[in-house]
Amino acid sequence: MEKTIEIKAIDKENAVKRALNILGIEKNDNLNINITEKEAPRKKLFGLFGTEPGLYEVSVTDKINEKPKKEVKENKVVKKEKIEKEINKEKIEKLENNQKTQNNDEYEKEISEKVDFFVKNMKLDIKYKIRRIKDRVFVVDFFGTDNAIVIGQKGKTLNSLEYLLNNLIRDCKIEVDVEKFKEKRNETLRSLARKMAEKVSKTGKTIRLNSMPPRERKIIHEVVNKYPDLDTFSEGRDPKRYIVIKKKR
Repeated sequence: MEKTIEIKAIDKENAVKRALNILGIEKNDNLNINITEKEAPRKKLFGLFGTEPGLYEVSVTDKINEKPKKEVKENKVVKKEKIEKEINKEKIEKLENNQKTQNNDEYEKEISEKVDFFVKNMKLDIKYKIRRIKDRVFVVDFFGTDNAIVIGQKGKTLNSLEYLLNNLIRDCKIEVDVEKFKEKRNETLRSLARKMAEKVSKTGKTIRLNSMPPRERKIIHEVVNKYPDLDTFSEGRDPKRYIVIKKKR
């Protein structure tokens, strides 16, 4: 902080000493002292009676606490720019979130229309709920009297419906389930994968499984890949793509 005082003294040196003494400041290397002569000292009549004190303005600033005006100005500009960036970032994020919400609402509406069409044309006694898991990812949960019809043999109808919905509605992922059927199906697939893997390891014969959707093939791959002597790969085209399990050479 800058302190300024006007002092009468016979010269600049004495003006500084008097100013520091009055301000209660000890002289040290961290002080920035500026002195301006406002009235020059004058010799008294014929120089016989000494010198009359002049008037000096003394400004004292602590260098440690002082910030150059330019630096202070730059800091204000930087701070202002930072605040503006944060505000703009929040606006962009809000717009993006609003857009995502709008898009998800549109996807959900379209999924509902397609599922309604399926249920009415199949004349099924069944209800459903649509859940959004995350952005552009939905689960259609069926429940009711005709669960078995929607599932089909080993989940084939369920998988076909899921495949159809994902092809009709692009840019989002749709999963279809009937009262946690997939959870039970997953355990069945893991058991099948272990059984087939052990058979190939024991006999050395290559096995080709029935066609499965990508989600189910992934489960088979994950289980069989734990066997160091076996290889798995997929052949064919969806929806009739299947897994081959064979011995490594």
